[in-house]
Amino acid sequence: MELVVFTSEKTIVAEKIEFEGDFVTLYLPGGNKMGCPKNQILKSYSGYIPPPDEKEPEKNLSAEIPYREIIAKACQKEGLDLKLVAAVIKVESNFNPRAVSPKGAKGLMQLMPSVQKDYKVKNVFDPQENIFAGVKYLKYLIDECYGDLGLALAAYNAGLKRVKDAEGLPEISET
Repeated sequence: MELVVFTSEKTIVAEKIEFEGDFVTLYLPGGNKMGCPKNQILKSYSGYIPPPDEKEPEKNLSAEIPYREIIAKACQKEGLDLKLVAAVIKVESNFNPRAVSPKGAKGLMQLMPSVQKDYKVKNVFDPQENIFAGVKYLKYLIDECYGDLGLALAAYNAGLKRVKDAEGLPEISET
């Protein structure tokens, strides 16, 4: 999937993009397609993950994954993929709600103090509060990175400013 950003700042999701001279054909989910002049497209980002569209999204996660109901509710609220968030939690804290990093990140999603403050987290070690804030923050980063999941995950680890300053993946050990 690709997220296409138009010069009008509107977006659309396409399964495939074909360029033919100054014209672009977008193949949309469901079998439809649309065309437009190439100069109307500002940028496109591959690797876009559409949000879950289900009544019981937690069924997509293994029953063995801790906090799956909380993850599902937070992801549904913010429109993020459950497996992505479960993977972030696995890498960040190995599902340990009391995890603390040497840099000061805390809880399941390893929220830094500035994120805790920005998202009004009262108890960073509370799984529900941590996951909801972490998912909301991750959604913010994905939006700031125009849907580029790689850059958003780098920003989650290294900070958005570092990613923007590097105009891509910063050359640091965190990424």
